[in-house]
Amino acid sequence: MRRTAIIIAMLAIMIPVVTGAEATYHDVPTGSTVNDVAIAADGGYMIAGTDEGRIICIQQDGTVLWNVSTGSAVTTVDIADSRGYVAAGTDRGDVILLGRNGEYYWTRSIAGPVRDLAFSGDGRALAVGGERIALYDYQGKENWNFSTVAAPPAAPQTIVSVAITQDGNYIAAGSDNGVIYFIGKRGNMIWQSLARGPVTAVDTNRDGSLIAVGSRDRALQVYGRPGMLSWVMPTGASILALALSEDGRFIVVGKEGGDVECYRPDEGLLWRDRIGGDVVTVDVSRRGEAAAAGTADGTIRLFGGESAMRWSFGAGAPVRAVALSENGDYLAAGAGDRALIFRTADPPMPARLEDPESTTPRPTPTLAGGEGAIVGLLAIGAAGAACRLRRR
Repeated sequence: MRRTAIIIAMLAIMIPVVTGAEATYHDVPTGSTVNDVAIAADGGYMIAGTDEGRIICIQQDGTVLWNVSTGSAVTTVDIADSRGYVAAGTDRGDVILLGRNGEYYWTRSIAGPVRDLAFSGDGRALAVGGERIALYDYQGKENWNFSTVAAPPAAPQTIVSVAITQDGNYIAAGSDNGVIYFIGKRGNMIWQSLARGPVTAVDTNRDGSLIAVGSRDRALQVYGRPGMLSWVMPTGASILALALSEDGRFIVVGKEGGDVECYRPDEGLLWRDRIGGDVVTVDVSRRGEAAAAGTADGTIRLFGGESAMRWSFGAGAPVRAVALSENGDYLAAGAGDRALIFRTADPPMPARLEDPESTTPRPTPTLAGGEGAIVGLLAIGAAGAACRLRRR
């Protein structure tokens, strides 16, 4: 009996108790598929845009602060922390600006669905991509728009990705026809280039001295501000997602087939991780302290900037978007019809235990070293020892 009691006590020490523990992530149902997410610089709240046309603001603790209907599927969202603005683009071409508390400011329209939008760092400018590239100021004035239909090549094209520098002086954009644009804040075309396949993602560093481009031509391209192609890296598979850190030191790419790769521009590959399932969304923190990726088969994975996986999380539904706070302390994600917000320092632990009678599988966290598996093996071994004692 004494040995049995000792084994039970050991189990109590070895197996973490979830009840009452502080949650490290919150899982919020949104009613329809989450198409995009954004997160505040300090991780205090996230914004989710849904297929049913909702813009939802969710606090760090999982509380829904507000929920605004747009009447059309929300395709993309962004946050301007410096001014407390939230921007959203819709499938019918609306560009919408809201305040930090969900108050409505204005709506403008562009031709075709809005595919991407991005605030400048000071929140004074908003770049928008659809059938045209447009630049708005924070009051809703259209400073200029640039039609891509007549631009080379002659076939109609859609802007699928836009990025804008911290000061709003430069805008980068990429089209599904392979054209890469670099435009000044007054609408002046600084340069154009052509990828050998549809562009899937563009990003710039803080001052626009580096422009990273991912496409389906299986190559990562990095341009300088004057337009010279300074670095090309074959990737072996189509790039589906890309993020460049603000300091320009890290480029993270997500690829068709399941690889996430981190590069240092002009140097080479820092690390590679095989997830499985197309990697459709990635992000990196401002100075590369953390990186995140999401896959079409429902995996969310967190990485250290210069190292491999820190933890992995099975979301149970395709992950459409991830976004990291400025220092990488918090991570927002959209998976199926749920929005999730994580504190990244610790492995994911839910806000509450699942219903023991529920048959719905819950998201599954995995630690980078298999610590959970080790605890499980210890528990099984101890339980077996207890059974042997009973049989004697």
